[in-house]
Amino acid sequence: MRLEIVRDADVEDSKLVFRQRVGDDERVLVFNPERCSGCMFCVYACPVNAIEFAGYEMLLAGMPLVIDHTACCFCGICYALCPDRAFDFKPEVDFRLVGGARKLEGCVNCRICYEVCPVKAINVKVRSVDEFHARELGESEEIKGPAKRGKLRIDTSRCKLCGKCTLFCDAFVGVEKSMSPSSPSPFSEILFREERCDYCGLCEQVCPNSAIEVESEFKVDVEVGEVVEVEVTEKCVECGLCVKACPYDGVRLERSFSGEVVVHWERLERTCDWESCRLCINVCRSKAWYVEEGKLRFEPELCRFCRACMYACPERLIEVRLFDVRVNCGWEGWRKAVQRVLREEKASKGREIGVEAALNESLEEREESYERNSETVEEAQNAMLKERLKGRLKALEEVLKNSAYRRLFELNPEKFLEVFETLECRSKR
Repeated sequence: MRLEIVRDADVEDSKLVFRQRVGDDERVLVFNPERCSGCMFCVYACPVNAIEFAGYEMLLAGMPLVIDHTACCFCGICYALCPDRAFDFKPEVDFRLVGGARKLEGCVNCRICYEVCPVKAINVKVRSVDEFHARELGESEEIKGPAKRGKLRIDTSRCKLCGKCTLFCDAFVGVEKSMSPSSPSPFSEILFREERCDYCGLCEQVCPNSAIEVESEFKVDVEVGEVVEVEVTEKCVECGLCVKACPYDGVRLERSFSGEVVVHWERLERTCDWESCRLCINVCRSKAWYVEEGKLRFEPELCRFCRACMYACPERLIEVRLFDVRVNCGWEGWRKAVQRVLREEKASKGREIGVEAALNESLEEREESYERNSETVEEAQNAMLKERLKGRLKALEEVLKNSAYRRLFELNPEKFLEVFETLECRSKR
């Protein structure tokens, strides 16, 4: 019995979706161009050289990578190593970067980290005051009736502008301000809208700083408990803005990368035209590069050492030295991928561990089922090579079936020809 290998590509919700089916095994690789910074980790990590960086013009145009799904072995290394979390991969794999933000006991489940996160990696679930009124107290006139009067005071000496009260009740409004690494708080003050308040007094329990005091005959005696739940998702890119902004020491950051950054500030002052360029600012997902008081600034505490700014800078004013990448897997393919990223080298001769070995290791857990069908690993490898050879017979026609390549051809014909020649060379190996 011979297993048929089927691959296809599509665009769904501005994301590139690649699928591979080998018998009953299906693998899906999804790339979100909006999350890509151009760090090229995936380009170096790929064991079969199936990923090319299309250039910063294409990054700004929304199509930074060219992914050859006919060469891809669907091992998941690009997904697991991407510092921008720009890839999704199914089925789930248990090897990833070890870093990320972690909630601590000191977390009061406020609004700050949710507001400052540059990639929306934090989810917030809220039980609002209306929910308590409807479920706990009913629709009684004592609570929901008009023209309720009382007094509410916010002690500004205690208030830490966390915004938890604004999540709970729309009688409170956070006045948003411009955020920067030197001033990461999202609010300049908390305002109270008297016309929206029924003076139930539940906000007194919600405030983690006991900064709200309510005087009213309509106060209710109900234990609200925790009304906000903050969750850090896998989208976290390890920027550290949440740690820098949190006034409660409620979050800790574990980093997957270590390194150092050297900025040639003297040359930068003479040659950098950041006002028209802004590439370092645009590619930095952690907001380590920013403008304040009319000057370009860099915050080392927020740097992930991804090297995107170094590659983007047209004047070569930035040096990023990546020392280590921490992963939770001892697989040999992982070790080689990490070494290539550290050395900024692509897989040698188009394959570091080879398509065959990558397929073998990526399908290791399903190997027994293949054997039960009298299909050896060698036959599966041969089938994969034959499928690639067959697809190359009409290379241009097949490439242009991919909407990503078509878009590359429309936006940058010269780059498309360069990529196509690379694909042709691969077919002759």
